Amino acid sequence: MYRVRKVLNNNAILVIEPNKMQEIIFIGTGIGFNKKTNMEITIDENKATKYIQAPGIDITSQVTKNNPIFLEVADSIIQDAKAQFTDFDENILLTLSDHIAFAIKRIQNDMIINNPFKNEARLLFADEYKVAVNAQKYIKEKCNILINDDEISYITLHLHSARTDEKVSQSVMLVALVNESISEIEKLLNISIDVNSLAYSRLLTHIKYLVARCRLKEQIHIDMNDYTKNAFPTSYIIATNIIQKLKKGLDLTIDDIEIGYLALHIERICNN
Repeated sequence: MYRVRKVLNNNAILVIEPNKMQEIIFIGTGIGFNKKTNMEITIDENKATKYIQAPGIDITSQVTKNNPIFLEVADSIIQDAKAQFTDFDENILLTLSDHIAFAIKRIQNDMIINNPFKNEARLLFADEYKVAVNAQKYIKEKCNILINDDEISYITLHLHSARTDEKVSQSVMLVALVNESISEIEKLLNISIDVNSLAYSRLLTHIKYLVARCRLKEQIHIDMNDYTKNAFPTSYIIATNIIQKLKKGLDLTIDDIEIGYLALHIERICNN
């Protein structure tokens, strides 16, 4: 048995579980229809999504500051993500809906949404990006607004954060550092990198797993540093600079042995 705290719309409702004094958001077709504040109700949890909110958060103000339709959009995206990923923190409901609301407001005010890191986000977090693409459909259906690829990439970062221990700000930092590193490679080698090339995709995938290894304190054991330093000195210098950026920007401990492998991927970019 639950007590209604606030009816958000026909498809979303904020309730409290009296025994635990716990606030819960339920989202489902028609769940708020004919409900009133303080009404005691039972809910078929097989027909609605249940979001138990962490204590210490003023849920009422959070869910009432934006149109509840954005909660529905966020719920649809989260359900797709939960179907795709084994571990996924659905507590991003409020932050994701808030982000979507802000994005829609900017579009309606003719503000240009630009994500300079969209290619890096798409390739670094490819699985999350595939789910985020569906957000375009849900937002179009419910809000009659078409979001662009830049906005899909921002939603990708929220989904990645929900899959890992990373905050969204940390994910942004990673893609920003990779973007900066790619620009450095282009400048130093006087080349233009094809972001759709296999070599570029492999480079970003390598950096992604390099960071993951370091966070898990895993090590590679074959040292390629001497070979790459002699065979590809320019790529080795660039790789050294990138490793230093990642160390500082992400506050990571990265073994020097990683430089040689990164240099190999940079050299492939040169040859490509």
